[in-house]
Amino acid sequence: MDQGHLDTARDGARELATDRLMSFQQLKPSSALELRAYDIDHFGETERYAGASSMPLSVGATAIMRARLSLPTLTLSLVKTVPRIVRGYQLTDAAAVVVPMDHVTSARINGQPMGRSIVVLTGSSDCLVYEPEGRLMAVVYLSPPQREPWAQLGDGYRLVNPPSDVLASLRRLISVTLETAAHDPDFLNEPMSLTAVEQSLLSTMDSALRTSASGGPASSATDGYRRIVADMERLIRQDPTVWPRTPELAAQVGVSVRTLQSATQAICGMSPHRYSRVLRLWSVRKQLRIGPGRRSVKACAIAHGFWHLSEFAASYRAAFGELPSETLHRAMQETISSAMRSG
Repeated sequence: MDQGHLDTARDGARELATDRLMSFQQLKPSSALELRAYDIDHFGETERYAGASSMPLSVGATAIMRARLSLPTLTLSLVKTVPRIVRGYQLTDAAAVVVPMDHVTSARINGQPMGRSIVVLTGSSDCLVYEPEGRLMAVVYLSPPQREPWAQLGDGYRLVNPPSDVLASLRRLISVTLETAAHDPDFLNEPMSLTAVEQSLLSTMDSALRTSASGGPASSATDGYRRIVADMERLIRQDPTVWPRTPELAAQVGVSVRTLQSATQAICGMSPHRYSRVLRLWSVRKQLRIGPGRRSVKACAIAHGFWHLSEFAASYRAAFGELPSETLHRAMQETISSAMRSG
């Protein structure tokens, strides 16, 4: 594929009547494109660079997928996720541009509906992203150019809403770039081709930022809700063995029951009790997998306030599709296998 093909694809995208949604079925690993599947326990390895972490809300048979292409000064990834909550981000001298590649509109960031917005994250962003559905998104990770419109971006996040034709053009360019990396990697072995692809991406993102009706930061109400949820999380983590009822939790946070319920519903999409359960179950799973000496299932459960073990096992299985004993056994087997390989 030559530069003329890329230019044609980019210009023609503006004339598309509808978006052609991309899928991983159109991709394959190559010398230019890394393609990997992850389970929920290992996907965090891909998020550390951005100072983010995911907590799954439900787990099905579908694996989390990531395709990754490295260009001279940026990386382009395509990610297929499961329903989750994402916390973060800490991007030192960097930015992440998240482009929706599907029609999912249910996600929220700090309580703000994301719709089909592009999300631009820069510097330190105290964000909680609620994704009740699995999503397909492209993520461009780069050092922001020292020019407009990038220079006006401060730390935090911004919802960018370009005209539909500009969004379609960016999506199409991302699709073409990744498909080229999968099926014609030799094209990207040429330095001039790599530079041309990168400049096309940067130019199209510039256009999206310039023509956007910006969503801006969260309103004072949702910003206040984010602080309430953060305070609730801190209380739960201080002593997870204690599981206060919602009125007690609200009193400790210093708000009314109704306000606490409104905050967790707006930010996390669920009640305080359910969010507390999700936090505790995920913490148990992490401890079963990587905790000191991998304590027994019973010890881990009690340490997180689950005193009725049969109910705990049922909740754990509903959340993760397996019993806690199975998680512990598999983690121990992975440790043994790793030790044998390194030995």
